[in-house]
Amino acid sequence: MVNKKLPKILTAEEFEKLFKANTKQVATAKGKKKKTLMEFRLAMLLGFEAGMRISEIVGYKRKDGTTIQTLTKEQIEGPQIRIVEAKGKKDRIVPKPKRVNEKAISVLPIKIGRRALQKYITKLGKEVLNKHITFHTLRHGFGSHLAGRGVPLHEIQMLMGHSRLDTTGIYLHANPQQAIERAQNEF
Repeated sequence: MVNKKLPKILTAEEFEKLFKANTKQVATAKGKKKKTLMEFRLAMLLGFEAGMRISEIVGYKRKDGTTIQTLTKEQIEGPQIRIVEAKGKKDRIVPKPKRVNEKAISVLPIKIGRRALQKYITKLGKEVLNKHITFHTLRHGFGSHLAGRGVPLHEIQMLMGHSRLDTTGIYLHANPQQAIERAQNEF
């Protein structure tokens, strides 16, 4: 068995700090800067509360010529989001975050680039949490949060779009302190 590193995760409390910092930035910004900050905020919500990959939000063209389309309003179907041509060349459904309202949806499609989004998240993580994070850290937070709430592993696998259950299994180990406390309570 290959030894996998535990992912860097973000707790719900840490995400709320990032979200509040972004909301303050949006409140004081004007014009194009305000729109860009709103796009960052929507992307953050989709990463942490829907487990979406950065490429599923802003789009991506693979070296083999296949593409992942940029998220559009049409992909939001009631309480869910349909991700088209995701990693592994198959569609999947994820939950629409409760805070993604009509105003947030009106921002779609997001026009910011992958690098700009990645740079923003990393900078915000340093400033607000004094922690190095990437956009993928938000996604790991989603998986870890679900595992911590007792969501069955196969359901987390489906929501995250993992083809292998052992990939999803890393979220069972993301909170060793919680596992230790639960084990101690059993004896």
